[in-house]
Amino acid sequence: MSTIRVALTAACVVICMAKAALATPSLPLYLANPDGGAIRALIIGINAYQHVRQLKGSVADARDIEGALRSMGTTDIVTLTDAQANRAAILQSISDLVERTNPNDQIILSIAGHGAQEPETIKGSEPNGMQDVFLLPGFEPTAEGSKQRILGSEFNHFIRQFELRGAKVLFVADTCHGGGMTRDIDPRMAEMSFRQVPTYTLTVDRLTPVTNQSDPVSELDLDRTTFLAAVDRNTKAPEVKIPAIDGLRGALSYAVARALEGGADANHDGRITLKELFTNVRQVVYQLSDQRQNIVTQTSPGRAGDGEVMFQLTRGLTLTPSTSQAAQQVALASPTSEKLEQKPASAPPVAAAPAASAASVSKLPIRLAALDGNNNAIPKLTSNEASIEIVAPLENPDLIWDPKSRDVISWGDVIAYKVDATDLATVIDRTAAVRELKRMATQSPQSVRVAPDDAQHHNGEPVQIELKDVSGRAVVLFDISGDGTVQMLYPIGSDEAPTQAGSLRLPLRVREPFGAEQVVAISSTQRLVDLEQALLQLNRRKAPGQMIKVMTKYLPPDARIGSIGFFTAP
Repeated sequence: MSTIRVALTAACVVICMAKAALATPSLPLYLANPDGGAIRALIIGINAYQHVRQLKGSVADARDIEGALRSMGTTDIVTLTDAQANRAAILQSISDLVERTNPNDQIILSIAGHGAQEPETIKGSEPNGMQDVFLLPGFEPTAEGSKQRILGSEFNHFIRQFELRGAKVLFVADTCHGGGMTRDIDPRMAEMSFRQVPTYTLTVDRLTPVTNQSDPVSELDLDRTTFLAAVDRNTKAPEVKIPAIDGLRGALSYAVARALEGGADANHDGRITLKELFTNVRQVVYQLSDQRQNIVTQTSPGRAGDGEVMFQLTRGLTLTPSTSQAAQQVALASPTSEKLEQKPASAPPVAAAPAASAASVSKLPIRLAALDGNNNAIPKLTSNEASIEIVAPLENPDLIWDPKSRDVISWGDVIAYKVDATDLATVIDRTAAVRELKRMATQSPQSVRVAPDDAQHHNGEPVQIELKDVSGRAVVLFDISGDGTVQMLYPIGSDEAPTQAGSLRLPLRVREPFGAEQVVAISSTQRLVDLEQALLQLNRRKAPGQMIKVMTKYLPPDARIGSIGFFTAP
């Protein structure tokens, strides 16, 4: 009896210390495994393909996730990029990681790069008879090049080895295997970068798959694994622009990195549940991709469900597994504290890429190009919200203006039709505002979607904006059209606030002006009276910059923000 009381007392001390530390913002924040084991990671990112189209953001994705984990106290991390990520090195790194894995560990496997589909090697394992394949830097459809790939069934084999050692696995696949798109790309746009290669045929296949008789037939046969995939098996995953970050990135990797830094803790209770992780990452990817990506989430049938705690957040505390499985030691931690456990060598620590600040976003210019390359057709423009840089059409512009049609194009979509050159400044102001909205909506996202789908919608068609998880929360909805006009959508008149149901559906109908509509959803536990009144003052005015200032002034600390676009045409 006394032994039990001592154990309970020790547990209470740990819980009280953790709660006190979490409430002290000056202490560093750490990511902990709620099962008491270690967090270990193998991260792969490939840009430099030798024989197929190169990518632009996969290495940065890998470094970002690595940096996020290191900043949160994880040390057992192996990162392989470009030429390092050959088949032999990956297989050896996985084998070594399996040997280091102990019961109750959390394993994170992440890969960013090209994907493909091939006929299944395990008959009946896939509904359409095609299996997912991950391509490595030396891959080409030749006898020798065929060795440089990893089959989806092989990853299932490796995951099973971690499970057999008593670990849980989080598998992040920032790649794609299909060829479809949610909506067509405007043909005037330069080619976008997707993480998928054209269909190929292997006349000679010299790959010897790693397999054994106990391998799972499919992901559904695994017991302790969570999957996050960039898109479904029929859709392409684009590389996207992230506010205040140069170049292109994978939206899934970026979202996962921010989630692991604590962004997924929606209710700020110091725990990241399975539901919170899925909800956060799904919404952030949906927003950053301009609704071109809907991630796929899947868990093993044996997992506990939405309420399962994936990670704990502690300030100044880490739980270090002892050599005895009957007890744990609790030690105050600092970024330089000595570890009790020998960790494998890896790349030097890298800085994470946290959600950009408002100042860093506002300093970036809006890059504008004329479609025909004749930038003399663009008059001298002045924006109230951002500096303007005139560039060539192939120099990664934010906006492309077609002098013939006067349409303005951004990342494959027409965002405004028939815009005179002298009116481009308003579209630039809008672009700066949308960029800032994306930054704000990454930090604490509100779930919001467009129905019936994310395709282009035409004049007179019905569209519905759908919000989830808003029970007991006051909601504000407004829209910014392609020309920068702000329109209040909710609440109006007798609309309910706060909402009593868990979801809110707002029916709309497509009308002029056509182009891009950026719908912003804000929710809070308190009625947002001042914000509502300020937005009503801006209603039907071209004032995107003022709208950002109003939000900055009146948003409460518990606000959740969703920012999504849908695209319309005559």
